[in-house]
Amino acid sequence: MVHLAQIEYLLIIAVIPLLFLFYGVMQYRKRLALKRFGDPALIAQLTPRRSTRRGWVKILFYSLALFFFAIGLARPQIGARVREVERVGAEIMIALDVSNSMLAQDYTPNRLERAKLAISRLVDKLQQDRIGLIVFAGDAFVQLPITTDYVSAKIFLNTISTESVPKQGTALGEAIMTGLRSFSATAENSRALILITDGENHEDDAVEAARMAKESGVRLFCIGIGSEQGKPIPMPDGNLLKDEEGNIVVTRLDEASLIEIARIGNGAYVRAGNGDFGLDAIIDGMRELDKQNFSSEVFEDFDEQYMYFFGIALFFLLLEFLVNDRKGRRIKSLDVLAGKGGKEVLVVIWIVLSTGILAAQPDRAEVRRGNRAFARGEFATAELEYRRALEKDSTSIPAHYNLNNARYKQKQYEQAEAGLKTKIDSILHPSQRADAFHNLGNMQLLQKKYAESIESYKDALRLRPNDMETKSNLAYAQKMLENQNQDDQKDQDNQDDNQDNQNDNQNNPDQNQNQNQNQKEQETPPKITPQAAKQMLEAMQQKEKETQEKVNKEKVQAVQPVRSGKNW
Repeated sequence: MVHLAQIEYLLIIAVIPLLFLFYGVMQYRKRLALKRFGDPALIAQLTPRRSTRRGWVKILFYSLALFFFAIGLARPQIGARVREVERVGAEIMIALDVSNSMLAQDYTPNRLERAKLAISRLVDKLQQDRIGLIVFAGDAFVQLPITTDYVSAKIFLNTISTESVPKQGTALGEAIMTGLRSFSATAENSRALILITDGENHEDDAVEAARMAKESGVRLFCIGIGSEQGKPIPMPDGNLLKDEEGNIVVTRLDEASLIEIARIGNGAYVRAGNGDFGLDAIIDGMRELDKQNFSSEVFEDFDEQYMYFFGIALFFLLLEFLVNDRKGRRIKSLDVLAGKGGKEVLVVIWIVLSTGILAAQPDRAEVRRGNRAFARGEFATAELEYRRALEKDSTSIPAHYNLNNARYKQKQYEQAEAGLKTKIDSILHPSQRADAFHNLGNMQLLQKKYAESIESYKDALRLRPNDMETKSNLAYAQKMLENQNQDDQKDQDNQDDNQDNQNDNQNNPDQNQNQNQNQKEQETPPKITPQAAKQMLEAMQQKEKETQEKVNKEKVQAVQPVRSGKNW
């Protein structure tokens, strides 16, 4: 199937009939002019080398060159667009650890690259199953929604790095929960989640998440990557990663945790080796899953064919250049390059330059397709197209900018914010930079990063001072920051008051008791009815219960482990 990426350029073909018409009119006017000077038959005898037919041959070659040149500009591609097919298979979601610990080199070249290679080989073997990708560190994000588009899966896989997730750490539980939310609702007994990690969980309760996976009918498989003796973590700057105390971090495989997670998740655990990574064994264990019938959209890559049509156009243009309009002369001399033939040379240069320009901008079609999907509200599809554009041209600013907007629409605020921050300085047009800062402020505002959003809105207003929407958002962010500061101050004051009261009661128990006794002796208790006494007693018991619950809550918070700032 042939697809034209830029079909609007075919309108150039409509010029070809006009060329023949224009040439015919010019020849007719030339004959009329010759009649004024003398007999046409006598003039023909005096100019025996003049040929009228060769002029039509030249215009024919020129028209053919223009025809194929227009087709080349339309960028013909071989492949298919999007087609829906019926498949029978399982749904496989792969959660890949991208924390800094995956840079350890106990695998060649490191844990992360070795895992990516194994996943790529797995994708090559899949035929009917659907696959999705999750990246996780301190947070978890869906890198590729569940799909049968294996080409896109490999494209997404190639873009994964330790910078794919801004927050460092290892949240196994969040990765599992993100995977559970990513499966389709219809595939009840044909879902499997493969967790590839070193097992060093720093954040949450992965065992409880595994129980929820089992209750949801999702089988949980774990691949442990790493060594028990551990390895240091080399960083891009050439140094080894150190903790907060300045000690070199040594990351080790926590095999016991992964075995427990796989057991509870009704799956299996495999330890990755340098030769056999373990994915094949897990896939063999998944064959017992019930197969699910589902329809899917398949995105297929296109092979560019425009260069062949440019070559044909250049061939006919050279023929037109070589054909002389006089009899007896087969080939033009080189002196026409400086005169009448200069236009042909310019057209040749035009073709070469156009070929270079099109080759240097391969992302235009993907960006446009992404924009159309974005306009339809299909943000996951838009993200896919923008990533395809970046795979061909990683420097494409429109693809980077629109990709983060698509993430923003999918509520991936932290990932969108991190991506936009890295590329905002590359946007040169002031209005577009203002839009970027405005969107960045919105992303930060939704994450309750009020102080950062205020600065982003201010940067936008410096470029576009009269933007009322940005001014409104800035005022709202400032108000929310003020409220947040007031709430924090109130909480701190209440905490200080409670602490002071507890210290007073602990330091002076005898004095309090004596004061109460003196008060009882001096005051005459009022006469109250039994019903009132009962109500007072119940009120006192309720107040005591609330106080005890508050104290217990503070105790629980006091004993909760505080994360020690681990960045691996």
